[in-house]
Amino acid sequence: MGYVQSTNFMEGIGDKAVKRGMAYDYIQRVSYYANWHCIYVYGDWNTILDKLYNGEIDLMAGVSKTPERMEKVLFPDYPMGSESYYIYVHANNPLANQGMAALAGHTVSVNHNTLMETILRNWNDSENHHVRIKTFSGNQSRYNDFYAGKTDATVDTDNAVKPEDKMIPVAKIGQSEFYLAVNRQRPDILKELNTALRKINSTTPGFTNQLSNKYFSGLAVLAQLQNDELAWLKYHPVISVGYVDDYLPLSGTGNNGRPTGIIVDVLNEMVEELKIQDKVQFKYVAFGSYEAMIQGLKNGAVDMVFPANNDVDQAERDDIFLTSEVINAPMYLVYKGDYSDLQLRRMSAKRGNSIGDIYIRAHYPNVELVYYDDIFEVLDAVKDGTVDGCILNQFRKDGYLSHPDYWDLNTFMLKETVSRCFAVKCGNNELLSILNRGITNLPEDFGMNCTYTYTEKISSMTIKDFFLQHIFIFTIVVVLISTVFSGLVAYIILIQRNKRRMAFLAHHDSLTGLLNRQSFDEVIDTGGALPATENLVVIAMDLNGLKNVNDALGHEAGDELIKGAADCMTRILSPYGTVYRIGGDEFMSVLYAEPDQWPDIIQRLKEAFNGWKGEKVDKLSVSVGSVVFNEAENLTMKKMVTMADERMYQDKAEYYRHSGADRRKNR
Repeated sequence: MGYVQSTNFMEGIGDKAVKRGMAYDYIQRVSYYANWHCIYVYGDWNTILDKLYNGEIDLMAGVSKTPERMEKVLFPDYPMGSESYYIYVHANNPLANQGMAALAGHTVSVNHNTLMETILRNWNDSENHHVRIKTFSGNQSRYNDFYAGKTDATVDTDNAVKPEDKMIPVAKIGQSEFYLAVNRQRPDILKELNTALRKINSTTPGFTNQLSNKYFSGLAVLAQLQNDELAWLKYHPVISVGYVDDYLPLSGTGNNGRPTGIIVDVLNEMVEELKIQDKVQFKYVAFGSYEAMIQGLKNGAVDMVFPANNDVDQAERDDIFLTSEVINAPMYLVYKGDYSDLQLRRMSAKRGNSIGDIYIRAHYPNVELVYYDDIFEVLDAVKDGTVDGCILNQFRKDGYLSHPDYWDLNTFMLKETVSRCFAVKCGNNELLSILNRGITNLPEDFGMNCTYTYTEKISSMTIKDFFLQHIFIFTIVVVLISTVFSGLVAYIILIQRNKRRMAFLAHHDSLTGLLNRQSFDEVIDTGGALPATENLVVIAMDLNGLKNVNDALGHEAGDELIKGAADCMTRILSPYGTVYRIGGDEFMSVLYAEPDQWPDIIQRLKEAFNGWKGEKVDKLSVSVGSVVFNEAENLTMKKMVTMADERMYQDKAEYYRHSGADRRKNR
């Protein structure tokens, strides 16, 4: 089996390396059905492809079908997947904002003698785009010239470029399917492969789509808004968002009158992922009921709403469009007594909230519904036996049933979950596309993780709750007041210590002890937009080769590398300011130093990196980018952070150019 290193496609070079990726998972699943034992042969794309042509290996993944290749190798009946080919420019290139028409007269690089070259030339000739094409023997030299600015643009697949590569797609030039190709002299292997693929497709029809979603969900092309979406935002810089009030953790209104819940967190994260913070603002409108919210959307009072019930049939009846799923939650039956004795005849629900009604009527069509004004009355009715039960989603169950008043209520998880999404008015497909693009780019389980903050707010204790939860302690107080008083004081001290500890943990990185991303964001939020103060210096730092160390030597070695870098940064930079760890291998530092001190500081920092040696790793390399307060007019801290980050990536490109490392697949 040919094995070519490629991010998220085939990772882990060497028999002892941890292997992962879409192609690796695909090959393993096929081997289960074909009873294969795979021996891997490692190399770059051209080397492995030549070995396949020459019969030195049996199979190779990710091979596109061309007339030339069909004469040299065998292709199975089923493709592994499909990929699109794009022309990319660097995010800092003015072409990024000018579109495809601006490419005329500019140089586009591509690997020689590949399907991508053929597609690029056909696109250029057939549509008269007049781009200059420059070919390269492989990815390393091509990307070195691209990042050095010697070429204006380059061609690659949609699944090879990630947002962190800072490359923007400006033109789609074609697409093709790719296959697990077979040595032409081994028709027996092709027969086994086709048999295995038929079984996989009959038992798991969406298998290849599942793998693509698993490994290629964070593509740069997914985060790039199309022209119609950008045009819509231009004429709609303020988007009105309707939400159901009093429905935490999903949505609600805080004591300050502002919207709260995951609706705010999700939308803020989406605009950040799509990099449209400067193009859009949200205006929130609270509705007292789900029905009123949907009606407000239909009559144009708001542009979009959340949370919408992810029911396509009902959406058609309401004449609204639904986005992709934002969050999915288990549902629980809340009841009193033994489940074996339960007979559901009457159930309680909150008045004006048909979100709960929809679920109850769908799964318990014969019960009588009794409505109450708030959720506490709903639960009280179950507690005193007025009704037999009610329905709560997992988040509200965890929040409300933690109150001592409801400790004697029981729950049972139901089979059917509920899905929540955004909704837009029928016909507004531009906003629908923007929202779906944002949802796709959210971090995994983002909505679910956001709920925990608001679940705690639901479950905040009153004095009565505290007394009930500690009733045994208060009983002892009556008998042994002095002892209990001491215990209470100790308890309060413990709470304060825990709060301080939680505050420390929330703002510090557990591995290095440095301040974390949250601390850094708070600094930027507070003073990032203000003019840079005198002697301010911002440094961006990123470890080189951390992933290779993790793959080759294990995560303990990777941790040693991270801690070693942090120690060097702290030793040299802490006298002048603060160092933050803002990501896995990313660090930022905000310093105050006299201009004549800065060259010496940066020199000592590099010497510290070069002189470090660990027990598991013998060297440390860090890409560094820095900006001083007086480099340009009207600098702000936020702008300095951006400039430092860009210079760090330039330094990283130089590192890869000098080291000869190739981070991308050669296809």
